[in-house]
Amino acid sequence: MSIRLAVITGGNSGIGLAIARRLLSLNSDELQFRVVLACRNQAKGAVARHQLLSAYPDALVDLVELDTSSVASVERAAAAVLLSYNGGIDLLFCNAGAMAIEALDIGGIVNGLLSHPIAFFESSEALRQQRGLVTADGMGETFQTNVFGHYLLINRLTLAMREGGRVVWTGSAASQLQFTHEDYQHIKGDKAYESSKYIVDQIAIPLDQRLKERGVRCLVAEPGNVCTNFLAGLDVPLFQYLVLGVFYFIRFVLGIARFTINADTAAVGCCFAALAEGADSRVKYHSHATRTGKPFVAQYPLSHNKDTSAFLVGKLDELVEQISSE
Repeated sequence: MSIRLAVITGGNSGIGLAIARRLLSLNSDELQFRVVLACRNQAKGAVARHQLLSAYPDALVDLVELDTSSVASVERAAAAVLLSYNGGIDLLFCNAGAMAIEALDIGGIVNGLLSHPIAFFESSEALRQQRGLVTADGMGETFQTNVFGHYLLINRLTLAMREGGRVVWTGSAASQLQFTHEDYQHIKGDKAYESSKYIVDQIAIPLDQRLKERGVRCLVAEPGNVCTNFLAGLDVPLFQYLVLGVFYFIRFVLGIARFTINADTAAVGCCFAALAEGADSRVKYHSHATRTGKPFVAQYPLSHNKDTSAFLVGKLDELVEQISSE
């Protein structure tokens, strides 16, 4: 039997847990996936592991503690993975992410509903994000959580990845919204989440070119519009139900396929990018769904600016070098 090892950051909930479920559902007599749930909260990780083993009793499911907003945690997690799985890593899903929501943006909601209602529900305009958040490592909190923590993890695990392996980022449809070279970690602005996802799109191709030297590919998948636990932090149940209802309306009545709504449907793009033949880093793999909810994957060109990509990879490499020399 061939065993393929998949490390999934943020694997205890949402899209990360759905990726794990989908991989385990593919287990057979010839091929078995072993999943490692790399998550910050080990108690929640244990609950997720129990759920997976209840559904797939013979599965191999492990836990490793990982907080991508902490350099020390990433280093410990990487060391633990290297020690425990010296046979090699086949798949690394860079999925963990955070949006520091402060409150609902009433002005943004009113403006969005009146001027561009469909596009409004495809965006995060309804949410006001916190500004000025910095980690103990001195980096922008959302930037470090969503981008640099994973970049460092890839750096530390590259030598342990098997030929034919893949790194898959969970991206977003978010545009560059307020991204600037001067504040690339988006500490001062109020669109830190969108900025971080824009960075993912920009660094994927140069990272792929670097990893290809070892026979590893780097790809980006887009989960679509999905109701994850981001909104739960607002503690506004009525708003969550409103969003859910509108999402179903837009998908069923208007036929807009990018409204995947649930995590299992949203995860199909990530799994397709990880397993399909002929991976192409110039393509973004979008999770879609039919009006009745049947999932499928669409492929669109990955928006990429060479100069911005080079700038960002240079900055990220500088941070890695600085940490390595300390």
